[in-house]
Amino acid sequence: MSKKQTQNTDQAPEKVVTKYDLKMQRRKEEKERAEKSRRRDNIIGIVIVAALVCLVASFPIRNYLTVHGNYVKINGENISRVEFDYEYNMAVSSYLSQYGYYLYMMGIDPASDFSSQMYSETLTWGDYFQQLAVENMIRNKSLSAQARAEGFTYDTAEDYARYSESLEAAASENGTTVKNYVKELYGPYATLARLKPYVEESLYVAGYYDELSGRQTPSAEEIQAYYEENKATYDSVDYYVTTVDAELPTEPTELADPVEETEDEAAEDGAEGEEQAYQPSEAEIEAAMAEAKEQADRVVKTVKTDGELRENVRRSTATYLLQDWLFDEERKAGDSTVIEDSSSHRYYAVEFAGRYLDETLAADIRVIVTDAENGQAILDEWKAGAATEESFAELCDKHNDPAAMSAEGGLLEAVTSASLPTEVSDWIHEEGRAEGDSAVISPEGEENTYVLYYKGTNEAEWILSIRQTMISQRMSEYVDGLMAEGTVDDPKGNLNYLKVQAEEEAAAQESSEAASEEGAGSEDEGSSESAVGSEDSESSEASGGEEDAGAEDSAE
Repeated sequence: MSKKQTQNTDQAPEKVVTKYDLKMQRRKEEKERAEKSRRRDNIIGIVIVAALVCLVASFPIRNYLTVHGNYVKINGENISRVEFDYEYNMAVSSYLSQYGYYLYMMGIDPASDFSSQMYSETLTWGDYFQQLAVENMIRNKSLSAQARAEGFTYDTAEDYARYSESLEAAASENGTTVKNYVKELYGPYATLARLKPYVEESLYVAGYYDELSGRQTPSAEEIQAYYEENKATYDSVDYYVTTVDAELPTEPTELADPVEETEDEAAEDGAEGEEQAYQPSEAEIEAAMAEAKEQADRVVKTVKTDGELRENVRRSTATYLLQDWLFDEERKAGDSTVIEDSSSHRYYAVEFAGRYLDETLAADIRVIVTDAENGQAILDEWKAGAATEESFAELCDKHNDPAAMSAEGGLLEAVTSASLPTEVSDWIHEEGRAEGDSAVISPEGEENTYVLYYKGTNEAEWILSIRQTMISQRMSEYVDGLMAEGTVDDPKGNLNYLKVQAEEEAAAQESSEAASEEGAGSEDEGSSESAVGSEDSESSEASGGEEDAGAEDSAE
């Protein structure tokens, strides 16, 4: 036996792997895989549970950050989402109360998302209201800082109480809770408690604004000087007028333009089944206007006796085409003219009667706003009692709905004719009106009835108007000066209108630089051409010099 054979006999024999062994091996591996899977699932489950616990625990934190965290920064002051939403919705509400009708005319739906409706080519209405909100915050923050710097104090408690009461009344009227109503008005994160500091600051600023306005009140001399510079705005005129309309033809005349109707057009007219109104030619209109002019020239001679007298007409309310003529400083009683209105195809025959400053006095009144069926009963209640101004004031506080009349004791001072229903104004300015007079008036077309107490006269309406105009102008200049120092920072990119503005400024800058480069290139080209021209000129001169020299040599 060889050595090799001896070595092989010393080794253990190889095990034969049977089908049974393979089966048991597979079971073992499956068991190990199942155990690994179970351990993995347990780990994942633990992680998921931990994540859910963290997520739930983070709700108050994330909500707090949303409510109290920095949304934008105004004048260096952090503004929370709640405060921004409050200012945004206040801006929307104010705008809609003034221009809501025009929005509907422009096809804007105030009930839909403003961020999906375009205000301009680049800004949405949502962007525009963001901008208004920021401007209002800069204004209020600037005024608030100025007020505190001056040490201005104002107790907002009474104003805030009225604000809260009005919210409760509005919520009740709308069939909802104050909590839900506040969210509907001011955003999903708004609550009455969260809004309180912002509302109180607004009331504080309003108090300071009134204080500033009082400081800006012009003197009697300043008011008179303002009137002298703006007489045409405040004066009134009386004049006689007759309108002469041109009689335009309703069917073709000998001056009509020739028309060749195609078969297609005739078929369309027949299909519509409606005859189109005749459109006169330019020649027909010119002829009709010429006839109207001849008639107006005759009418103007008798307009004072046959025309309509219009009295106490201000420039702002006069027919546009008549304004300049009526309010010409040289105009005097008895002047007459005929004025053409080409767009409406008519002439005005006018005679001037006079110009003056209306000295109508404003009035002080107390008023109860109520329903028609309650008016007389309330007045009878007053007459049956002490029937004094004080007792009427008490009834005002008793019967007035704060939503309709919030003035204490129903007192309205310096009310002007334009601010009152016509029937109420006529009663106030009726000849012989005396202090203590009372009435119940239900203006036509209005739901409200007014129970009135006449307290007395105030200043002339024109004086009140000029005073308010001057105060508004001065306050506007003052506030604009404060706002010029205001700043807005948007580190989180929440204000889309700022992004749009930045893009537009960058595009304008790029365009300007491109134009400058193009201009510089044109100048370089011009310089090169000038240089070439100069070289050519020098060459010509040199050549000419050589020719001259040659000619001289030949002569010699």
